[in-house]
Amino acid sequence: MSDDAIKSAMAALWEKSRETILGRVTVLEDAALGLLGGTLTEEQRRSAEREAHKLAGAVGTFGFWDASALAREAEMLLSGGEPIESAGVLRLSNLAVQLRHQLESGESKVDEDEKPAEEAGPVAARGKLLIITSDSELSERLAYEARGLGIDVLAARNTADARTMLAGTVNAAVLDLSLDGAGVSFLEELHTSRPALPTVVLSSDGQFNDRVEAARLGGRGFLQKPVRPSQILDLLRDALIVHHEDMPTIVAVDDDPDLLSLIDALLTPTGVRFVKCSDPLRALNFLVENSPDLIMLDVDMPELNGIELCKVLRNDPRWTAVPVLFLTARTEPANVMRMFEAGADDFVAKPVLGPELVARVRNRLERTRMLRLAADVDSLTGVATRRRGIEVLERFFRLAQRQRQPISVAAIDLDHFKQVNDRFGHLVGDMVLRRFSALLFGCFRGEDVVARWGGEEFVVGMYGMPGGAAARRLQFALEKLREEKFDVGDEPLRVTFSAGVAQFPDDGADWTTLYRVADEALGAAKAQGRDRVLAASVAHNAPVETVVDVAIVDDDSVLVGLLEHALQTRGYRTMSIGDGVSAINLLAGTPAKVRARVIILDVGLPGHDGFTVLRALSRDNVTRQSRVVMLTARTLETEVLQALELGAFDHIVKPFSVPVLMQRVRRAMDAGRSAS
Repeated sequence: MSDDAIKSAMAALWEKSRETILGRVTVLEDAALGLLGGTLTEEQRRSAEREAHKLAGAVGTFGFWDASALAREAEMLLSGGEPIESAGVLRLSNLAVQLRHQLESGESKVDEDEKPAEEAGPVAARGKLLIITSDSELSERLAYEARGLGIDVLAARNTADARTMLAGTVNAAVLDLSLDGAGVSFLEELHTSRPALPTVVLSSDGQFNDRVEAARLGGRGFLQKPVRPSQILDLLRDALIVHHEDMPTIVAVDDDPDLLSLIDALLTPTGVRFVKCSDPLRALNFLVENSPDLIMLDVDMPELNGIELCKVLRNDPRWTAVPVLFLTARTEPANVMRMFEAGADDFVAKPVLGPELVARVRNRLERTRMLRLAADVDSLTGVATRRRGIEVLERFFRLAQRQRQPISVAAIDLDHFKQVNDRFGHLVGDMVLRRFSALLFGCFRGEDVVARWGGEEFVVGMYGMPGGAAARRLQFALEKLREEKFDVGDEPLRVTFSAGVAQFPDDGADWTTLYRVADEALGAAKAQGRDRVLAASVAHNAPVETVVDVAIVDDDSVLVGLLEHALQTRGYRTMSIGDGVSAINLLAGTPAKVRARVIILDVGLPGHDGFTVLRALSRDNVTRQSRVVMLTARTLETEVLQALELGAFDHIVKPFSVPVLMQRVRRAMDAGRSAS
């Protein structure tokens, strides 16, 4: 099929789907209005989240890449079940307005071949990094390395371009002091205009004075050239990989409501969530409800003073690592010693001075965030660590038990990864791990947790997702990974993975049991030949087969790509087979290696033609459980009759409309359900 035919088919599909897609935007608009009016129910919120998720996939399929990113952000805002802050409500409303404008006007639509390279995969960009240097080779190497982590790199070759780019969205910066017109003076300008922007400074000579100035002006790090891209990314990883991070929460306990209101006015504009508690006896309840990143305590309070309360917190494992900042009018050495002995991290003297308080709070939150990121984010891949994965899974199970929701856990192993390291070296192995992690992260929802369990093993936890849907997502990720070609010189490298999926409550009542069952299913997937996804229920029954929704038997790679695209965006699991011999080997036999609910079978195949394949399927009774749709370039009545007599369910002539074929597939699916 030609590119023009594909574009024409996609254009026809857009016209057919346009009203449905705009209807999903209407659901988001209604959700925003409901939030503004306080009338949105939990069921409506979850419905809007699902529609946003569908919207993100659908509009990207049609080339609306900006709109897809907007819909994904809306999905994130609506996910999680926690109350949405006022800023989030306004953002959701703005997202809906932008979505409608872009989809109705078509302004942001681009053709598939015009799509930027960094957007080609399913990876959502995690951050934007600006590098200000005339060293084009360093910029290119940094962009290549960062792409594997889902980070966009913007390059400015002079200070004028840098100023223009800084006016847009930039999450971190790299400044080369050797750039003409830059130097320490431009670093000072950067610090003045964007004081909170994490910046790494590069220098050719590494002079001590430059290091001092970089530190004085808030530099995140100082590196002497030549420098490796990985060194830069390691210093800025926490600033760039922040997937919809929540606002930091501060709980302040003080019996003076006026002082609490003053501190609230000082800190809220800095981007924190400030929670006030004027009764120290209720402080623990406030902490449990709000999970603070920082606790502020007054020393002198009735019934329970701040020092006593701090001792209580430090004896509770939930709060031992949360920093405590004291507010006190008594700064004599003995009192200060008592505060630190009780477990204080810092103190601010009353009367509180605004700039001093803001600076101390920012410093403490930044240190806490860096420590948490070090513990929560895997330094190589950017996904969650095992410790963080366990923490999230435990939270998922607490929610699921209260709300009676399903959870799916997947255990994943890259196939023959040791051979990759042995054959190509650990640098290539690290590149594979980073790219695979980015692919996994892009294939799952923002509320799912993707964690590196160790080595080449990963675990994905999916709250509210049944096992079947989880297996389909993993199958989609597997197909995407099969398409990845890793650049290792003249010798091509392709990688696959095996996965096992288990569902709560069917396969286990707690996350440890669920993980064990998923790991057992992973072992069964490896035993059956790897390169497959196996649900625990299938593994227990132990049939040696892969189950998909649609098998496409056709040697036209362009047509197969279009069909896979159309089917996968509708949530179908697919498998493509390029010749008749392989089709008989996989789809026929007792038992068959692959069981498909629908088989799209081309007549003109290499090896064995479609009719020979169909005879083998009919002989082994495959056509009783799988619906076969024949494809042919001819309309001879004898061919149609022959296909139907051999057990085909339907017949369609090339060239065909993708929407028409999708309708035939759905009809075949429905017929299969009725027969079973």
